[in-house]
Amino acid sequence: MPKKINSRFSLALITSIILHVGVIAVLGYSAWHYASTDSGNNVQSKSIDAIMVDSNIMSEQYQRQLQHKLTSQQVKQQQQEQIEKQAQELQQKQLAEQQRLKTLEKERLLAVEKQKQQAEQAKIALEEQQKQALIAQQKSEQEAQLRAQAELKEQQRLDIQRKQAELATQKALAEAEQAKQEAEKQKQILEQQRLNAEKEKQEKIKAAQDAKKKVAEEQQKQQAVDDILGGLTSNVPKSQQSVSSADSDQFKSQVNNAISNKFINPKLYSGKNCVLNIEIFSDGSLLRVTAESGDPVLCREAISATKLAKLPKPKNDQLYQKMKNLTIDFRPKQ
Repeated sequence: MPKKINSRFSLALITSIILHVGVIAVLGYSAWHYASTDSGNNVQSKSIDAIMVDSNIMSEQYQRQLQHKLTSQQVKQQQQEQIEKQAQELQQKQLAEQQRLKTLEKERLLAVEKQKQQAEQAKIALEEQQKQALIAQQKSEQEAQLRAQAELKEQQRLDIQRKQAELATQKALAEAEQAKQEAEKQKQILEQQRLNAEKEKQEKIKAAQDAKKKVAEEQQKQQAVDDILGGLTSNVPKSQQSVSSADSDQFKSQVNNAISNKFINPKLYSGKNCVLNIEIFSDGSLLRVTAESGDPVLCREAISATKLAKLPKPKNDQLYQKMKNLTIDFRPKQ
């Protein structure tokens, strides 16, 4: 750009100089031609009118020529001054144009530099935006990955819980089925025990009737002996005829244990009780059993177990007389 400006300036300067030189040449030729013509005319006039011209005329002519010469010099000087003035003005215009062009070039360079800086800043801003966008994208991808991992873990946890619940359900169903089978088996056993107990009861009732009859006969015999002895036994101290609480409690405990031994799964009745009323024969065989109060299921099972149990035999007639009709608070022994 500077080379192009200098080239234009040089061309304008050369053109201006050529024009000024042409003008000067034309003016100079005109002045010279006028002076030559005027000089020739004057010589011719002098030769013709030499005799007629006096000194005044010569003086006026000299003064006119001198004035013409001075005028020509002044014209030349003015022309030279005009040329110099124009050249100076042209130079000043050229300098001003150069200064303007320099200012424009400086402004252009500043604008280019500013645009460059703006482009650089825009580039930096764009790179920063791209960097932030990349960071945001990476963060979003990481968060999405973490969410996916968390969802996968949650799904796995739910699957494990579901499988555990299914296994627990299957186990509960299996245990329930097993318990049902055991209950059915126990029911069958109890039913068989009931039948056996019923049969045994009939046999015991018959045996009891026979024993009762035998006891009645023995009592009759004993009564006859007592009559003969005249009531000698009445002199025996009551302490020897009574039964101690320890013997009673021990006998009840033996009855409770005998019934508990017939329970297949006593843990099913933990914390439950049944008040039983039991009548026995002197040999310990069962005459009758009833439930007075307590858990219905336990009472039903306790009655069946009592019929199957081998109850203890009272160790003497005094204990039998006290325990032949006893009431116990039955609780299955664990």
